[in-house]
Amino acid sequence: MENKDAKTSEGAISPESAEKHEEEAVEEAYFFHPLQFSEDSEEVLEAEEIEKHKVEFEQKLQELLKSISEETLQLSEFLMEEDKLIKELCLSLKQVLKKLNVSFYIPPREMPIKAKVKKVILNEECHLILVYEKGEVHSTFLAEYPPEIVMATLLVIVPELAKAIMLYRKKISARVSFFGRIKKELRNVVKAIVRSTVVVEEEKESMDVVKDTLNNEGQGR
Repeated sequence: MENKDAKTSEGAISPESAEKHEEEAVEEAYFFHPLQFSEDSEEVLEAEEIEKHKVEFEQKLQELLKSISEETLQLSEFLMEEDKLIKELCLSLKQVLKKLNVSFYIPPREMPIKAKVKKVILNEECHLILVYEKGEVHSTFLAEYPPEIVMATLLVIVPELAKAIMLYRKKISARVSFFGRIKKELRNVVKAIVRSTVVVEEEKESMDVVKDTLNNEGQGR
């Protein structure tokens, strides 16, 4: 009986052991499973964040590409308009320079040219002539140069062109005044000539009448 009871005692779990195992199970359930769930959640959150950033990046990229496309379209329009304006402007300038018969010397330092230029001239044909220090000469219509050179040229010559136009206006004004005075004097001469011609004709007519009267009287006698 004692042996049987002893075996039973050996195989049985004491209340203290059972309580300890139960506490360990509770701890395992409390500590392990929430930790495992937390790692999965972080992975899911990271995936969602990546997807969110990806969507935001795609939206920003799309906006940037749209902005670039719009700017490119406007840039193309401005370049075409600039080219057209430069050609029209230079053609008008050519006509003015030819009429005034003027050329302009431009300080080489004012020209945005990398090569060493000794002399710069804009002639009456609106050709920009570049004389380099090595002796080379380049001449072509102003509109054929880059816009930066055209603009630099105009900034220099426009004030001088205004002076040339003012001098030309004074010259024309002097001519107009001269022609006006001559015209006035000629009118006076014409009036004098016409008046004397009328007087001579009137005198001649009077003399003819007198002669006719005398002749008639002589025949009556």
